[in-house]
Amino acid sequence: MKNLLFTGLLLISLAACSEKVILDKETKESIAEVSAGNHTIVNPLSDAMDRGQHELEKNVVVDVSAYKDQAVKRGDIVYYGDKNISRVVALPNERINITDGQIYINGAKLTAFYGAAHIRGYDYKAFQTSDIEEPAKQNLIGEIYTKQVQEITLNGDDVFVIGDDWSRSSPSTFRSLSLQELKGKVIGVCKKCSNP
Repeated sequence: MKNLLFTGLLLISLAACSEKVILDKETKESIAEVSAGNHTIVNPLSDAMDRGQHELEKNVVVDVSAYKDQAVKRGDIVYYGDKNISRVVALPNERINITDGQIYINGAKLTAFYGAAHIRGYDYKAFQTSDIEEPAKQNLIGEIYTKQVQEITLNGDDVFVIGDDWSRSSPSTFRSLSLQELKGKVIGVCKKCSNP
């Protein structure tokens, strides 16, 4: 009986201590190769979505009618502004903050592959052992992997977007964005297509 009581108390303690997390099991890290079909092809102005493979550098295929019949989802790569693309990390009415390069949504840790700072596809641990020269490496670690953003509560028609490469993200690719500004959803790249 004592063992059962001890086990029950231990489980309750562990549950109380465990950190809340948000998972995204649907979003794929790889970028699909697609045909253009009736979709729009753009060459983004920024390389803020580069995860080390330069996939979204040119001939990015955008479904401009995607959000006419479906809601934007966390993990979507969206097209907006003057040829900008970024990933949606927070949805309408959510609270977002960043602590030491980690994204938190409504106080829960975003554990998706895009939930923490990345530079050229490297997470913090991989970047520490990368071949980037010192002191540039230490400067980037200090600037990106320790990034802090005070909590922001999004309006009912706003999302928060961040480029996958935080070192290349700028105010145009790391910000809140109204749903009305979305021009479409990135569905992949067309390697066989000619430049627009």
